[in-house]
Amino acid sequence: MMTNLRRQRLPGVTLISSLLFLLIVRSINADNYVLTSADHKSLMVGMGCFWCGEEAFERYAPGVIEAVSGYAGGDNDNPTYGYHPGHNEVVLVEYDPNKTSYEVLLEYAWKNLDPFNGRGQFCDRGTSYLPQVFYSTLEEKLIGERVLKKILEDYPMWNIDDLMVPILDRPKFWIAEEYHQNYYIKNPGNYLYYKNVCGRKNRLIEVWGEDVYKCYHDAESACTLGGKNTVTNTFGDEVQTEINRKGINKEGKAAFLQYKYIVIISVIGAIFVFGIVVYSFVFKPAKKKKRTHGKGK
Repeated sequence: MMTNLRRQRLPGVTLISSLLFLLIVRSINADNYVLTSADHKSLMVGMGCFWCGEEAFERYAPGVIEAVSGYAGGDNDNPTYGYHPGHNEVVLVEYDPNKTSYEVLLEYAWKNLDPFNGRGQFCDRGTSYLPQVFYSTLEEKLIGERVLKKILEDYPMWNIDDLMVPILDRPKFWIAEEYHQNYYIKNPGNYLYYKNVCGRKNRLIEVWGEDVYKCYHDAESACTLGGKNTVTNTFGDEVQTEINRKGINKEGKAAFLQYKYIVIISVIGAIFVFGIVVYSFVFKPAKKKKRTHGKGK
């Protein structure tokens, strides 16, 4: 009798144990970014420089609440820009599932990276800039594979073996330093200088085509939505498209040089001027005195 009772309880105990295990794992791997609403969802992608990833999602992708720069996949906790061994620069995108979907946003991620460069992105090289797509559920994994399949159908000249964008289990997300957040808004001149010099726009046009680039980087374009100002949300409903939540409409002008180069040139110039001053007051009088002494002989 007791054996039968134990057998009956075993499935329940196993289920509870499994749930506890998942909760523990979830808490260990939990992002250190907290969503602004329990009704929102998030996805994470690696697409090179996280500054550019933020701008692409926040200005042009529908249903985005916030795009956050950060690190993921590395060897240490609390990584920093100066020390993030093995970590990749990634963007965590918080979105409203009522206004968009994981699939729609994943398409935006692909259209903002170079799928043929598995060693970095654009002018950036190394493990910090690898293109990566992450999933947190089996459903998201299947969606990721479906989006990849659709891309290959749209570009039949491409070979799947040439695409260097792995679909990976999502690791913990660590928020990057505050000065990296909204960099395209806070430092537009410096940001645009980097973006232009890095050749991001030209390479995206070369890979995806000019029409597709405009489609995913023009607030007035609705080509991805079948010519309508609507998008299919997570629940399969067609809803009005909402983009650019932060209202950044003008791209602005690129700086002549990045700030760090201006600082370096200014320091070098200051040292040069200081050298001239020192030379004028120390060395020239000494030479003059020497010439005068020679005339007196």
